[in-house]
Amino acid sequence: MKTRFAAEVQLLSDVAKVFAESLDLEETLKSILRSLDTHLRLRRGTITLLDSETETINIKVAHGLSEKSKTLGSYKVGEGITGRVVQTGEEIVVPDISKDPRFLHKTHARKGAGGKRVAFFCVPIKLEGKTIGALSVDRQAERTDSFEANLRLLNVISTMVAQAVKLNKLVEAERKMLQDENVRLRRELKSRFDMHNMVGTSNAMQEVYRLVEQVADSTATVLIRGESGTGKDLVAHAVHYNSLRADKPFIKVNCTAMPETLLESELFGHEKGAFTGAVERKLGRFERAHGGTIFLDEIGDFPPNLQVKLLRVIQFKEFERVGGLETIKANVRIIVATHKNLEALIQEDQFREDLYYRVNVFPIYLPPLRERKDDIMLLADHFLEKFAAENGKRITRISTPAIDMLTHYHWPGNIRELENCIERAVLLCEDDVIRSEHLPPSLQMINKTQTDAKPSFTEIIANKERELIVDALKKTGGRQRDAAKDLGITERILGYKIKKYNIHPKYL
Repeated sequence: MKTRFAAEVQLLSDVAKVFAESLDLEETLKSILRSLDTHLRLRRGTITLLDSETETINIKVAHGLSEKSKTLGSYKVGEGITGRVVQTGEEIVVPDISKDPRFLHKTHARKGAGGKRVAFFCVPIKLEGKTIGALSVDRQAERTDSFEANLRLLNVISTMVAQAVKLNKLVEAERKMLQDENVRLRRELKSRFDMHNMVGTSNAMQEVYRLVEQVADSTATVLIRGESGTGKDLVAHAVHYNSLRADKPFIKVNCTAMPETLLESELFGHEKGAFTGAVERKLGRFERAHGGTIFLDEIGDFPPNLQVKLLRVIQFKEFERVGGLETIKANVRIIVATHKNLEALIQEDQFREDLYYRVNVFPIYLPPLRERKDDIMLLADHFLEKFAAENGKRITRISTPAIDMLTHYHWPGNIRELENCIERAVLLCEDDVIRSEHLPPSLQMINKTQTDAKPSFTEIIANKERELIVDALKKTGGRQRDAAKDLGITERILGYKIKKYNIHPKYL
């Protein structure tokens, strides 16, 4: 009795350990059956689960059965002992399977027991009050066996199996939710970086769109050139998300953000013990980008000592981790970008000429904002809509004097500077119109540099008055009565001011 009790305790301990070590349902159930064999001398065992759609009971895992036998073990609800247990939710014990007609021998696994009696136990697996399957075992029956003790133990085990099934359902639901979320985010990214969502209709940008369309579906290395803030990052995304690799990873690396030693490890990974602090193996960005695209931003700042290793990856599609000997194949599309003059860097021995020819396969040039004046207001309106929504403000337009400032400024910081400028204006604006005073001081200086003399107080007031009248007329569609009411003046005074400032309402 003491020996059996110890075996049961050890069995339950092993089963509990299985739960703690694995979230894989099939592996957990197999381990449970193996533990039953180890501690209770199980001959055969199966865990069957009910398919609610087909109303069939199928073997999920088995111990002591061949693969062929497993495929034969399928039951209708109410069919045989297993089907009856699932139907009634009550356990069944067969002291001798050779003498019970309910035993169907569907798996053909029991062709004789050498003259010894084989007992069969089948207990229901219940989850939240419903029978979802059955745990069945058979073993050689001993004269001293206690069927009740076996049933109690198997009922405990079946409860644990039910919890394993429940946990698996939760894990699968979570996994499906994450997969759906991943698909949604990828679809959102693809839509966000769709070329047709990029802002700009100038001839220079039309050429950029044409080049992106031409190169997207190829595997060619792309070099994106342009000043800082021109949107090189967006073009890299557009190339990836319009390519055949759109569903694969897009990994970005800023080559100026990391020191040389860290950059090598980030790109190519390292082996455990490769250097001080390398306590475990680390996968590099090239491995993480497998099948997708890696974007090396600011390639002009790439350390000279690493350029040889990068050249090898581009040329032969292979590399080794830091401190490693294994050669790893890199199925990665490479896009690089720079604001620097690579040709000048070659002359200064700062950039390898052979690497230059490898990255300069398909160049795309992004013009500075000062060369695409037609796009300034398109971009400004885009950022206005974006930041007004983010800050919960109803700002509908930009005033004429503010537009003049925006279009006459030279924008040394390009699109990034324009974006920051509009965000600042939205935060300062308490009305529904962005006005000149909401713009940064750098833009305010435009009017001052356009004239030698400093404007007088009277001129400043007149300019402000004209701006308010133009805004009111635009807002009311040129209707002077409504504009006068909006400004809080009489229609006669408004007419006088319109004539004074040479304003033409019907052209606004």
